[in-house]
Amino acid sequence: MSVGLKSKDHHGGRHIAQVKLSPLPRADAYSMPIISAYIPAGMTSRVHFHSGVEVFYTVDGEQCFETKEKAFLKKGDTLVVSTGVTMRPVATGAKARCAFAVIVYDSSKPPVTRLPMATASQLVSCTK
Repeated sequence: MSVGLKSKDHHGGRHIAQVKLSPLPRADAYSMPIISAYIPAGMTSRVHFHSGVEVFYTVDGEQCFETKEKAFLKKGDTLVVSTGVTMRPVATGAKARCAFAVIVYDSSKPPVTRLPMATASQLVSCTK
């Protein structure tokens, strides 16, 4: 499965990226919220994981994902995070991070599970 604009009519927009998803969890039905996020430089999200696959596209700025590894993204980069990966996005760089994300998840489960902030110590830091 790919996430991307396929039609010739982009309703005034243009195709910017196509991403191949990692395998989805088995489910009778799926949901797919589309998230737009603006995070000031230096800010982080809560430590969390998703019950499905999450895809990021960085519109502007830079970000790092603290997981068991770490991944840096800059403007125009994409990232696919597999189901159940514990993470904490961090807005790095000198300006705010603007991004879109899509989570494709089992509709019978919550899309996001927040974890205690103390679990961040189990992740690879973006600042070290």
